[in-house]
Amino acid sequence: MRRLLACLLVAGLILAACGDDTSTSTTAPPTTVAVGDLNADLNLLVAAAEAGRGLAFFEPPTITIVSTAELADRVKAQIDEDLDPAEMLVFQHLYETLGLLDGSVDLVQAYRDLYAEQVGGFYDDDTGEMVIAGDEVLTPLSKSIVVHELVHALTDEQYGFASTMNDLVDAGRYEEAAAIQALVEGDATYFQLVYLQSLPADEQAAAVTESLRTDTTVIDRLPAWFAKDLTFAYDSGFGFVTRVISEEGAAGVNQAYTHFPASTEQILHPEKYFSMEPPLEVAVPTLDVPGFDVFEDGVFGEWNLGLYLLSGVDPGDALIAAAGWGGDHYRIYSNGTEVVFLYVSEADTPRDAQELAGSLGSSAAETMPVGSAHTSADGVTTFSGGSGFAYVTVTDRTVVFVASRDVAAGQSLVGSLRTSGVTP
Repeated sequence: MRRLLACLLVAGLILAACGDDTSTSTTAPPTTVAVGDLNADLNLLVAAAEAGRGLAFFEPPTITIVSTAELADRVKAQIDEDLDPAEMLVFQHLYETLGLLDGSVDLVQAYRDLYAEQVGGFYDDDTGEMVIAGDEVLTPLSKSIVVHELVHALTDEQYGFASTMNDLVDAGRYEEAAAIQALVEGDATYFQLVYLQSLPADEQAAAVTESLRTDTTVIDRLPAWFAKDLTFAYDSGFGFVTRVISEEGAAGVNQAYTHFPASTEQILHPEKYFSMEPPLEVAVPTLDVPGFDVFEDGVFGEWNLGLYLLSGVDPGDALIAAAGWGGDHYRIYSNGTEVVFLYVSEADTPRDAQELAGSLGSSAAETMPVGSAHTSADGVTTFSGGSGFAYVTVTDRTVVFVASRDVAAGQSLVGSLRTSGVTP
């Protein structure tokens, strides 16, 4: 699904923004060295990033150090520029339909506040500028965030990942863009940690202490899935890059920028990247829902499946159910106030499909106001006793899930699915 991929295309490590509100901005090319000056520190960090990553800049990078408050303002301004409130309202309706939001959270404001609180820096691919929160004397943590952003700038200059991601986002291919984002953030996080480990023990301890002082006011009051989604590219991307380096060294990471991972499944299961197992293409016929228009469709992906659609079951069960993902297609219908959500998945095996269908039914019963689940002998799960609508079917390796707060609209779509032969 659509993510904040166009906004803060490659954000800094999710750690505390460093420094106070009196710091100033500076631009430092790596050729400028002034001992005792902030520029000297920045030039040393450029050298450290180049040495650690094994790449060299073609052009001097631009690093801007700003106050914590100014970074938060810039993040919010970027979100305001890139997010369409009308589109985000559709996602708010979707999340409320799926039971992920309870009606008390404004989605746009939540993202504005969350990113402003948690982002310690970002790389602007349009200008090549790295913007970092810091003071006139950089702390060990803020130095590591500079290194993180420098790795982004290095790899974008060498391989042009940002333009590829932007093209994918513009084409609505969000799952592929999310996989590349995980590679990019995993790469920068890995070498940020390499840099941190090169510091003296007292500076490593200071960086950890500073990170533990992160303001978590916003993230603590939001549903847990916000934090999971926010850190996916860092955590799972780091795991992916670590596996690539263990198998193929840093050259393998470079190779990944010329043969990008194709799905979040490949990020979560690097062996599927090594074997180049592509996602299965799942076709869904054109189906009308009276009074509703198609808002968005595309590939949902293993990560979104586990995060959004299986949020109502035990995390271990969700992990197992999502791991059988082979390919999928989703479609969101909207009439401005309600949505109808269609999800069609092709599992790796019939057993995987059965596990997914069972978990989808259990999750819907737990998170959505659909009442009790009833599964027939032919694999059709319906719900009764609630105010919303959900429907799950499984046939061989194919699982179909429909959800809506508008019962009549949901029933209409299921009728069309049956007529078209998608479901029994």
